[in-house]
Amino acid sequence: MTTEYRVHGATFRYTHTIGRGEEAGTGFKNPVAVAIGANDVMYVVSRSYDYRADAKRITVCTVRDQDYIGEIGNAGRLGGDMMDPGESDIDGSLIWPTAIDLDSEENLYVTDEWLNRVAVFSSDGDWLGSWGSNGSGEGQFDKPSGLAIDSEDNIFIVDTGNNRIQKYSKDGKFISQWGEHGSGEGQFDMPWGITIDSHGDIYVADWRNDRIQKFDSSGKFISSLGSTGDKEGQFNRPTDIAVDKDGLQYVADWDNDRVQIFDQHDDLITILTGDATLSKWAETKLDANPDMRLQREIAQGLERERLFRGPIGIEVDDENRLFVVDSQRNRVQIYRKIDPTFVGLYDGGRL
Repeated sequence: MTTEYRVHGATFRYTHTIGRGEEAGTGFKNPVAVAIGANDVMYVVSRSYDYRADAKRITVCTVRDQDYIGEIGNAGRLGGDMMDPGESDIDGSLIWPTAIDLDSEENLYVTDEWLNRVAVFSSDGDWLGSWGSNGSGEGQFDKPSGLAIDSEDNIFIVDTGNNRIQKYSKDGKFISQWGEHGSGEGQFDMPWGITIDSHGDIYVADWRNDRIQKFDSSGKFISSLGSTGDKEGQFNRPTDIAVDKDGLQYVADWDNDRVQIFDQHDDLITILTGDATLSKWAETKLDANPDMRLQREIAQGLERERLFRGPIGIEVDDENRLFVVDSQRNRVQIYRKIDPTFVGLYDGGRL
């Protein structure tokens, strides 16, 4: 049965899920971010866990047919019980990857909290270089997280530990910065996600302040959305935000296990809590393991699988598709916003 949310002149329809828990191949391990490229290609960043460093990677697949294409990146080496930056700072290393975005040439930019840098790959996975170092000066980071690229290929980095936003050219040249620690306008407390709308305005998920802040392209404060709590319109550690071409705002309300959707005037229009079905990859694994399928059939409480558990990354594309990175369930849930005029013309299982 197709799940639909009909609100305020739009229908949000769940379409399908991609992913399963895997250290390699057709699955993800603690995914944290997603980016959508040309030709229906999706890039998913798996942060994994330090005891499975080999699972830190970017998985590449298609959205509609869920065809597995390959992986990008490699784990750095481990030094004793802790990662040694001196050994892990090698070409293509991903230690604590956090966010991903694509420039106009489809090159991939990935922030890394451990290495305090931005890694750059081609869409084919070739290593193109990196920039950044640890510190609080210009061109330095302290646990960078969110990353967004504007229409001119300028790159905005959420410098979480330094409670600021930094702006760079695509080759890593520092341009400007704004922000400081605090709870006032333009101040941050461990900010995380970031996005840029079609007008060039910038939205930042201010994680510990439980709000979304909006700025113009120069970093001038415009408005703030949200407060602490679990009621409608409140947040509990929001991690990311996406804004579609119509100005609707999608917030990953991480610790409330939900996605809240707001209109252009910051009015709440609906809440998504998850509608996942088994992915194509999961069905393939169950087909190959009948005992596993049998155990699922007798298990209790499987209806809870459909719900979000720690939604952390969120993205919308030009086709009005919404991608929610469901971190603790190792998958991406996909919805589509449909003009009500065309409701009924779409097959709920397809895009």
